Amino acid sequence: MSDFNKSAWADANFAENYLDKADIYIVERRKMFWYVSSLFQHFFARRENIRLLDIGCGDGVLTEELFKANSAISATLIDGNEGMLQKAKDRLKTFHNVSFIKASFQEILARSIELGEYDLCISSMAIHHLDMNEKASLFKMILSHLNAEGHFINIDVVLPPSKELESWYFSIWRDWLGHMMSCYNVTDEVPEDLIKRYKDPSSMNKPDTLSDQLKSLEKAGFLDVDCYFKNGIFVIFGGKR
Repeated sequence: MSDFNKSAWADANFAENYLDKADIYIVERRKMFWYVSSLFQHFFARRENIRLLDIGCGDGVLTEELFKANSAISATLIDGNEGMLQKAKDRLKTFHNVSFIKASFQEILARSIELGEYDLCISSMAIHHLDMNEKASLFKMILSHLNAEGHFINIDVVLPPSKELESWYFSIWRDWLGHMMSCYNVTDEVPEDLIKRYKDPSSMNKPDTLSDQLKSLEKAGFLDVDCYFKNGIFVIFGGKR
């Protein structure tokens, strides 16, 4: 497994630049947040004392969306970047029952941190930093910490099954970047290196196909495994216990 502390994500400037432009860089990012919130409200509307786990939480923006839907959530957020965690603390400071854990995926998979039982586990743009074997181990670990009828929802990038599809998906991504940069009055050129970097191991990016990850969730024991949303390489998928 890549060492988080040696990756670009351990650099505060790199991480902050990503946060500042995430809505530009990630195709349909806000729509994907809406889908996660919709699933949450549909399946958890009648539940009380909902316990949430956010793995690779970044600045806590996805958890914030769920708090807007139900402020009674009890949330635990995990990230390996101290700066990201501080931003999450600042973002969620008005909400109660929130705890934070600084831990990398290495520590999570080594089970060197104590986790409880949760009704919902979410992750956004983080799990693609693991290889397929590590993803499979993480899926099993997540399932072991979910209560009955608990759900796992992952927003991430996936590897297309062919070069032909990848070429088209890159075209979609370029069009999105150009459109959003225009909307936000960003005068820089479309960042081609961003597109190439999405599957660059040196950037700690190791996307796998959607099919392989759905199969891995099923093998881990998840039920109702499905892709909830997809636009090019950007997807939402998950399952329930």
